[in-house]
Amino acid sequence: MKRNQGFTQLIIGQTVANVGDTIYIVAIISSIFSWTDSALAAALVPVLVTGGGVISGFLSPVITSYFRLEQVLKVSQMCKTAVLFFMTAYLYLKAETMNLLVLYCLVALISFLDGCSEPISRALIPKYVEKHRLVKANGIFNSMLQTVNIGSWAIGTSLLLVFSVHQLVLLDSFLFLSASIVLAFLPRTTREKNEKQPLAHQLFIGWRWIMKDPLVRVIVGMDMLESIANTAWVSAIVLVFVREVMQTPDAWWGYINATYFVGALLGSALVMRFSERFDKNKRTAIVMGAVLGGLITVAVALSGDRFLILGLSVLIGLFSQIKNIPQASLIQQKVAADRLVAIYAASGILNSAVFALFALLMGQVADVFDVRWVFVLSGSLLLLVGLIARKLKVS
Repeated sequence: MKRNQGFTQLIIGQTVANVGDTIYIVAIISSIFSWTDSALAAALVPVLVTGGGVISGFLSPVITSYFRLEQVLKVSQMCKTAVLFFMTAYLYLKAETMNLLVLYCLVALISFLDGCSEPISRALIPKYVEKHRLVKANGIFNSMLQTVNIGSWAIGTSLLLVFSVHQLVLLDSFLFLSASIVLAFLPRTTREKNEKQPLAHQLFIGWRWIMKDPLVRVIVGMDMLESIANTAWVSAIVLVFVREVMQTPDAWWGYINATYFVGALLGSALVMRFSERFDKNKRTAIVMGAVLGGLITVAVALSGDRFLILGLSVLIGLFSQIKNIPQASLIQQKVAADRLVAIYAASGILNSAVFALFALLMGQVADVFDVRWVFVLSGSLLLLVGLIARKLKVS
């Protein structure tokens, strides 16, 4: 009973926090693009978000060796809330003399505090859920996150028409506060008994485990390629696509993001409904999701019809979950519980570093060449992921 309660609280807390993350990112990206008229300047926001996560990821194995997982999650969320309230005050007091460097630093700090929440949240799921229910649990977890993202992207862009940036960030601060309250009541978990190791060993232990395990090593490599592919869906890139290719109002920026998350929700629901079948056919699901997602992403670049693009966006979201949920469950089922945080942290660092670098490069491609090339490259990489996944050895 307590395990189920913990899983429910984890879902609710992270869902509310996810809404907050989306809304404040929408507000900041839109504002920076309006102030600078530069896709590169706007693309720096997701780069800082991922870059802060890289630094935090290095420290996650060390921190979790001294504290319980839920303790770290609670403290990080409370600190994020405090920083966002400070950002609200800064945006209000410096509205006419905004310093982008200060804003970038605050974004980086929030992302640093948030960087450990992703590996910890994923590592907590097996502690609150039985192993044979992990595929369904991951489906539920992803469904809840995608549900709120559907609304938060569409509502976030719409709220910018009604509220100022600092008012929207203030609203977001209270969402963060609500998430902090929910997570504060997470049930206590046991801390893994690890032998005391030198700091350098703790920092890189996840990397060593990745290199030793062939299955994990291949999956992490696939994740890196997918991280590069995902740069096509960076908010700043989508905004450029909406303005230059679709030539529609900025509201379509929110529509594309929302339809993507609708598809992701449908994909999560599909995996939940047929969880046993997906559990038995993980490799097939991963290959199918990657290949079809890649083909449809290329189709987005070639399409000029705005409504067709929305439909394709739904399918991309759907196939992303058909691939990602079985893949995440595979790691949780095959890796020992005491190694999950370190492996998630190390893989998160790799993915974040790759994502940050290629988000900048793709932003430059969008500025100098045609933004459609970004989507062609993205689709090609997903096809490559599908080819690699065919050789996965899943017992």
